[in-house]
Amino acid sequence: MRYLFTTLPGTSHTLPWVSLAQAAQSAGHDVLAAVSGPALGTAADAGLLATATDDGAARRSYERLADMLAEGGSGMEIGGEEMARYVGSVFADTSRAMLDGLLSTARTWRPDVVVYTPPTVAGLVTARALGVPAVMHGLGTPLPTPPGALKGFAAAAEAVGVPDLAQEVRDVEIDVSPPSLDPFGPPRAPEHRRSVVPMRFTAYTGGAQLPQWLLTRGERPRVVCTLGSFVRWFGEGGLMREVVLGTGDLGMDLVVATAGAELPSLPDPLPDHVTLVDWVPMRALLAVSDAVIHHGGLGTMYAAFSAGVPQLVLPAAAGPALANARTVVARGAGTLLDMDEVTPATLKPAVQEVLVNSGYLQVSREISAEIAAMPSPARVVERLTDFVGSYGRYRRPRG
Repeated sequence: MRYLFTTLPGTSHTLPWVSLAQAAQSAGHDVLAAVSGPALGTAADAGLLATATDDGAARRSYERLADMLAEGGSGMEIGGEEMARYVGSVFADTSRAMLDGLLSTARTWRPDVVVYTPPTVAGLVTARALGVPAVMHGLGTPLPTPPGALKGFAAAAEAVGVPDLAQEVRDVEIDVSPPSLDPFGPPRAPEHRRSVVPMRFTAYTGGAQLPQWLLTRGERPRVVCTLGSFVRWFGEGGLMREVVLGTGDLGMDLVVATAGAELPSLPDPLPDHVTLVDWVPMRALLAVSDAVIHHGGLGTMYAAFSAGVPQLVLPAAAGPALANARTVVARGAGTLLDMDEVTPATLKPAVQEVLVNSGYLQVSREISAEIAAMPSPARVVERLTDFVGSYGRYRRPRG
């Protein structure tokens, strides 16, 4: 069977489905990633065949959204109508830039199923245009394709033979979120739940040569600080500087994961309790750490859930990061401190609380056990293969 994967042009939107793609490949299926921008290299580095959908136009559109969120939402209210419209328009623009290349690849390669992430409406349209199943792969908290993206992409969809896009939904949704987090996410209609396939979040973050100190826990508590894989979030390192200065006398070790960003604002020389690392697999790093400080990205949040590590989230004032941080707090797995309020004085007690609050650790371990009990990617591939074999509700490819 042939699996075609696609997503937005970002590493953080690629990593969540790599384990499923690898499981399909290991089971003997043909796998191809049709993506853009950083997603292209991420997929190839993971051992997958990958092809570009465009010349970089999709990446430029997507990065406008990342820049806006990094700037605090440009005054837009989180969850507000203005932000929802803007986010939907960016996702529609990104999918338009990808669509011609994605459709051309699909018509040439002829997949049996298209796997796409919720914002990547071009994946849904490609599946419909070819008459094959559309499988939506979640990124963490279950979210639908934004209505604004469907609306903004409707004309492009109709031009390739997919009318009334707003009425289209995925055939199967892969949900990597454990059941105990359901009350903190958006509600789903009962009919949608029947087509949901749960899957274990495996926190794939690539391979690396690990230094010896990363194989065991240290003598002191170890805390990881990361702002994810998108270097725009790091700026010149001003936020990281506050974290470094605020943890100097807590009797702990701080590992700062820089994702390769230049951070001239960091103290020079660095304090003895700080170690900088470029790109270390988060799974390995969190396995020997006691807490994580992060920006509220879904990937880091779910990696911490999977590892059973308490979290201190420093979200921007707008965008999904704040919603993610509130999920951590509501579930009892950590606390938050608004990014704009981070100073050494405010950060120190927040880090102390995350390290000493046994309730955060207990809840984090409960969530980790939930995730471990969910079906593996290999098992999900078996279910998808069975589903595709019986799929016949939509038209087959034309001419």
